[in-house]
Amino acid sequence: MSRARIHVCTNCGDNLTPERRNYRYAESGLSNVILQDVEVADCPKCGNSDVIVPRMAKIHRAIAQALVNSPARLTGEQFRFLRKHLGLSGDQLGRYLHTDRTKISKWECGEDPIGPATDRLIRLLAASLDAELRPGVSAVAEHLQHISDASGKALELHVDAATLQTAFLSASRAA
Repeated sequence: MSRARIHVCTNCGDNLTPERRNYRYAESGLSNVILQDVEVADCPKCGNSDVIVPRMAKIHRAIAQALVNSPARLTGEQFRFLRKHLGLSGDQLGRYLHTDRTKISKWECGEDPIGPATDRLIRLLAASLDAELRPGVSAVAEHLQHISDASGKALELHVDAATLQTAFLSASRAA
């Protein structure tokens, strides 16, 4: 017989028993990512929720891979996630894209739309600069012609924390 796992609330220190459920993973910097079947500890005392994210680096890589293969145009926050995943500053990414960090910031904040050429270039850049994604760069290149002009804002990215399988679902269907 297994004992219930105990988690200590990071806010108030109360002992909690986590429950397995889906969790909107806003801590990733993306508002549309749902982690499936992760442990979440809700504290009734202070109202805090702690998510226990297993294999965080692998989950972030799965998110990056899903984004480079997204069926829709990248949003500003997805663009920022890929830049941060690659460990690049705005200046460094600007050098790759022949622009400045101000333009990068405007794309990431949604002040300027990301053009189709830039969208495709960041996907190829992410796939080629990440050593674990690099073997799939030709598949990413083949996918580029199939990217819809629709914004990725209408899609939720579901990530199975156990298997690292990903799927884009329309936000209305996912609700």
